[in-house]
Amino acid sequence: MNTSLRRLPLCIALAALFSAAVPAFAQDAGGDTEIVAEATVSRDRLVDRYAEAAGSEDLAAGLIDGLRKGGEFTVQEAVTTTTTNADGTTTTTTTMVDRTVANPAGPMGWGEVNISLSLAQALVDAGTYASLSTALAGVPTTVTNADGTTTTTVEGGVLAMRADGMGWGAIAKELGFNLGSLISASNKSERAVAAADKKAERTAKAEKAEKAAKPEKAERTAKAERPDRVAKVDRPERPTRPERIERPQRPERPERGGRP
Repeated sequence: MNTSLRRLPLCIALAALFSAAVPAFAQDAGGDTEIVAEATVSRDRLVDRYAEAAGSEDLAAGLIDGLRKGGEFTVQEAVTTTTTNADGTTTTTTTMVDRTVANPAGPMGWGEVNISLSLAQALVDAGTYASLSTALAGVPTTVTNADGTTTTTVEGGVLAMRADGMGWGAIAKELGFNLGSLISASNKSERAVAAADKKAERTAKAEKAEKAAKPEKAERTAKAERPDRVAKVDRPERPTRPERIERPQRPERPERGGRP
């Protein structure tokens, strides 16, 4: 009985410690849940959003589908190389290169795909990485060992940090970004583009309607400016013929007979 009483304070202390740790964990998870919900958009919108950074809509779709599926996947990447010629001029060439992206974090929802790419694009814009694929998977470095074998190590990468168990907010903070600001800026930019597209569509419809109405308006104007038809002039009435004058009757001739 006494032993149970002695253990009671320890149990209470452990329970208090556990309960104190729960709110911090729940807050981190809740923060990730909220930002993931805010970042969740359709696949088509993600393709439109990252097409320029990836190089084309097809290249963006490859990255998005690979992150969505999880595991290791291969994407194509446009690599531009500038070489100096013997005469001092330069030649710039662009070739498509296959890049292998390892996603140890596993399959992702659309919100996590958006967050991964938004962080990768921020790193590319900052000049830290050359492309979205390297910002996601890190930069591989191959070293030749003394025995002739090679060892390849990968440094950095958003996906590796996520696979280590870091939350999205913590990853962004580690990389020097504010995740909420990144997602909000992307959404705001997208809404601005959508609003501009709608405005352009309305303007095009108005111009089309105005153009269609021009012939009808011109016809109405022409009709309005056309002089009224000249009223039909009545012909003058013919003068009435004068009544026929009756001739005076001739005196009757005396009847023929003997002389008186």
